[in-house]
Amino acid sequence: MVEKIAFIGSGELAESLLKGFLNKKFVAADQVWMNNHSNKDRLAVLEHAFHVHTTQNKELALKNAEIIIFAFRPADTKSAVEEMKSYLRPEQLVISLMVGVPTAFIQSASGIDLPIVRAMPNTSASIGLSATGIAAGSFVTDAQLKLAKQLFETVGTVTVVKESQIDVIAGLAGSGPAYLYYLAQAMQEAGAREGVPEASSAQLVMQTLLGASHLLNQSGKSASDLLKAVATPGGTTQAGIDTLDKQAVRQAVIDCIHQAIVRAKEMSTPFTK
Repeated sequence: MVEKIAFIGSGELAESLLKGFLNKKFVAADQVWMNNHSNKDRLAVLEHAFHVHTTQNKELALKNAEIIIFAFRPADTKSAVEEMKSYLRPEQLVISLMVGVPTAFIQSASGIDLPIVRAMPNTSASIGLSATGIAAGSFVTDAQLKLAKQLFETVGTVTVVKESQIDVIAGLAGSGPAYLYYLAQAMQEAGAREGVPEASSAQLVMQTLLGASHLLNQSGKSASDLLKAVATPGGTTQAGIDTLDKQAVRQAVIDCIHQAIVRAKEMSTPFTK
């Protein structure tokens, strides 16, 4: 059983994971330490909301922590790890949430054989429905990879990938909720423009997307099969799909994900020179 988890960085994604871990009782609130560089108000909010320990003292946060979650800005990696390296121990499992930062870079900055798992969850972790990809660095044991997998399984599903594939996970699943929010926003706007009250339009769209995602998950049928079943020739749904095809929306979605992946790879450039 894990006795202490330390978050270094306390932004939105860290909070989403914190909510998920606490809701699923993977750890108790008094086993979690939250740290950030300069925002005392943020720490106060988290302490009040979740009753976790908070500190701006990294040594205190890291001491005796079995799992350390790096959740700070990628640009701060070198300075942050160098500041922490005298407090890090080879037996501690580091989980890095930073897009674009290879485990080898963190390894080099720490100066020790640190076991590092890169993880790419999304903010749906806060309700236990994240799709998370994880990849093991050079010094991660099978037992530590299993522990990381168990940790993220408390907040959704976990897919183990090679580190070279983690940027794909970032663009596909890490950014994925935003694509759905974009679609929901457009659908709600369409309903409102056609005269449906804004609140009613929002409710209809939310329930429609919820039902569709559950059906896709539980029916055992592919997205293609479900689409064919509902888009009957000459019907209203097919008329809508025809319009999407004319606007090349399918290709736009593919390009959207590709560009997110490209950006993730670009973000790694400063750390691989």
